[in-house]
Order: sequence, then C-alpha cells, then structure tokens
Amino acid sequence: MKKASYDHVDWRNESKLYSEIGRRIRGARRSKGFTQVELSERVKLSRPSISYLENGQQNITLHAIYEICFVLDVPIHKILPNNIKES
Repeated sequence: MKKASYDHVDWRNESKLYSEIGRRIRGARRSKGFTQVELSERVKLSRPSISYLENGQQNITLHAIYEICFVLDVPIHKILPNNIKES
C-alpha cells in the first residue's frame, strides 16, 4: 500500500480520516485480489457502499471495519490510522 503524506493532526479532519481509511481498505482489498463485489458479498454491504467507503464518501461503523479486516485477514491497525506521526 502507498503511504499517505498526512500528519497525525490531520486525523481531526473527519473527511481526511475517512478518505485514508477508504484508501487503506482499497489497498488491502486489491492486495487480496478481491473485487468490490466479492468484498461486499462477504461483509454484507452493497457494492456501491464499498465504493463509497473506499473513496471516503461514506462513514463506516467500527463493526464494519472489524468485519472487513476479518474478511481481508488484515490487522485493524493497518486500516485505522494512528494518532502519531508516520514516517
């Protein structure tokens, strides 16, 4: 996955936070070779919802994040940005 150039203070901006979460979900999905349709079927969300999530246009519940992480076999800390500067 491509690393974002955000600083930790940017996570106070909700739209940047959801955009970054979506970017990470997209990267994890692609690295597992899943289509949006395959992921949507496995996590019980619509394909458009997956698209909106990946583009940062829809908020996501914590439960949905856990489900996506389970299906993609990725630790949640790889999807949720931390609150410290990443280098």
